[in-house]
Formats: sequence, structure tokens, C-alpha cells
Amino acid sequence: MNIAFPALLILLLILPGMIFRYGYARGSWGWTSPISFRTVSDELAYSAIFAVGLHFLWLVLGALLGYQADLAALLALLTGNFGPQGQYYEGAVRSVSDHSIALATYFISLFLAAAIGGRSAHWFIRWSGLDLRTQIFRFKNEWYYLLTGEILSFKEVSIAPREIDGVYLSAVVDHGRESYLYRGIVEDWSFDRDGQLDTIRLRFTHRRLLSADRPAPAQTETGSYVPPDERYYEVRGDLFVLRYSQIKTLNLDYFSLSEVRDGEAIEDGAGRSDSKV
Repeated sequence: MNIAFPALLILLLILPGMIFRYGYARGSWGWTSPISFRTVSDELAYSAIFAVGLHFLWLVLGALLGYQADLAALLALLTGNFGPQGQYYEGAVRSVSDHSIALATYFISLFLAAAIGGRSAHWFIRWSGLDLRTQIFRFKNEWYYLLTGEILSFKEVSIAPREIDGVYLSAVVDHGRESYLYRGIVEDWSFDRDGQLDTIRLRFTHRRLLSADRPAPAQTETGSYVPPDERYYEVRGDLFVLRYSQIKTLNLDYFSLSEVRDGEAIEDGAGRSDSKV
């Protein structure tokens, strides 16, 4: 038998685990949802483990419904060993051809269950906040937690958690010989094909020359009036796109609208928190 057939069969058997892993890691909120990026070998290992569990559940369910899997035929097809004279070959082929509809139903239903189960597991982890409290459930996408402020809920982070309504971003970008400091409210972001941060979209964006610095002002209490900074000028437009590969340094300032008091300056629609760039 051609070696390609056992390889294709192995892929078909592992595919439910891969579907479950993808649904669990990706979720249902598009590119900004937590995504778990691992190497191909790691993904195959995790997928194989989940596939074994899913097949076990489906085989038990099939047995309860009166269907018995021909594991001997499956093992012969996987190994390509049909006996000294190939006497088991016809039986293995007949086992597949005589139950083609049942096999198609088995795999299609298993694929659908894996997709639904993966997304449901993702939803439960996010809904319960297990990924924020326990590292073992945490998704491998630190940028999501950083750009939403959820990182403040990590117990290993020393900053006290608080209600977050927005993220104020400041970034240094080089243009020729000059460096500019851009700042604005994070609206959205995207990843590239490799799962690395690609772009950050900002609203109410301002910028200034980085060299136009000044001594740090005296510390003000939270909620006090902050005068506008005349060194910055508005970047007109609905959305400003920063390419991550061009950013030299990055600062994030998490703010809550509930902290805004009467008389506090609201710069371009954004309530400021107790830290400044």
C-alpha cells in the first residue's frame, strides 16, 4: 500500500483535535480574540491528545447507539500490515466500503462537535475569567491582555486591578532623522500571518516632536484639572494606523470614565487616568 494513504488516515484521525484546538484558541471574536500560537510540533502533539479523547467519547456514544468500530481493520489500514499473504486486505476494504455512510456520519458529526466544543470551552474560560486568575488557562496572546487592560487582573502583576474603559497609547516613531511621539486611544489592532502584532488603530490621535520635551510637571491628584499640552497637534482623520514594526517604544495608560470628575480636562473625548506620558 502507498505510504500516503496511512499518512492521510492519520491526519483524518487527528483532525478533530486540531479543529477543537483551533476553536478553543481562536474563539469567536475575530483577530483581537486571544489566540494561542505554538510551533507545528507542539500543535500536533496537543491535537493528538485531544483527538484521542474525542474519538473515545464518539466510540462510546456509537456503542451505545448500537455501532461497533472495526478497530482491527483500522489498525491494518494504519500500519499497512494485512498479514503474510495480505489475507486481511479485502476484509479491511470491505469494512470501509460497506459502512461508508456510517463512517462519513461519524467524522462529520465529530468535526462539528469538535468545533462547537472548542468554541464553547473558549467562551467558558473567558466568561469565568479562569485565564485571568490561572496561568494554565491563559491564552498565548499577551497583546490582547495588554491592549485591553486585562493584564491588571493577573495576580502576578503588582498594579492594583480597576475598571478599565479605554487604553491611552503613546508610541515613539522615527520619520527620517526626527522622532515623533504619537498618542491616542486604542480602537483596535490586527495580527499578521505569523500571529505577531501588525497594526494598532488609534482615535483622537496627536503627535509632537520627541525632542520638544519639557521637565516633568508636579504630581497632580487624580481628578484634578490637567491643562492642554500645546506641544501636541492633532492628526486629523477618523482612525490613525500605527505599524508595530515601526514603533520604537510603547507606553500604555489605562483610564476609567468613572474617574472623571466635574472640572477635569477631557482631552478630545478621553478621560485621563492618574498617569501621564
